[in-house]
Amino acid sequence: MAHHERAVNGFTLTELLVTLAIAGILAMIGAPAMGGLLARTRDASTEAAVANTLRHARSAAIMRNTRVLVCPSRDGRQCNPGDDWQHGWLIALDSDHDGQPDTNAPLIAAQAPMPVGTRVITSAGRGQLAFHPNGGAGGSNASFTICHANARAGKAVVVSNSGRVRLASADAAHLQTCLAGIP
Repeated sequence: MAHHERAVNGFTLTELLVTLAIAGILAMIGAPAMGGLLARTRDASTEAAVANTLRHARSAAIMRNTRVLVCPSRDGRQCNPGDDWQHGWLIALDSDHDGQPDTNAPLIAAQAPMPVGTRVITSAGRGQLAFHPNGGAGGSNASFTICHANARAGKAVVVSNSGRVRLASADAAHLQTCLAGIP
């Protein structure tokens, strides 16, 4: 009978410890980058939520052939005065032009408050935005500044008189005003 040597498969304790040490070092290097990626993704989704809300409101006005209001709201039922939208907002019918959701119609949509460290404000004098049946927003252009304390940066969502919604860079003055209001 021939004697066969048997190959031993496995790792030594030293090899395992070296592998775990390398994995730990790589995790420590990658964690900050991953945190930054998650923060940028959260910021971008907030900016997209504002733009999509405005596009949705415009479409609703056209489809329903009536005036649709977009306004800041703390309770998810009534519009609040002012330019601070970080606590949430509404899309609602406003056929009587009173600046509040029609009581006889359900809300079209309601947005929950923004994540901590994120703020949304509108340009002065445009605390609410109304889209008309033709899709126009009337008045002067409205600008929504979205700022993020973690990045000390932000974007703007601009609504033209014709109702067109676009994403743009936030101007320095509005960005400073926005960032100053973040606790």
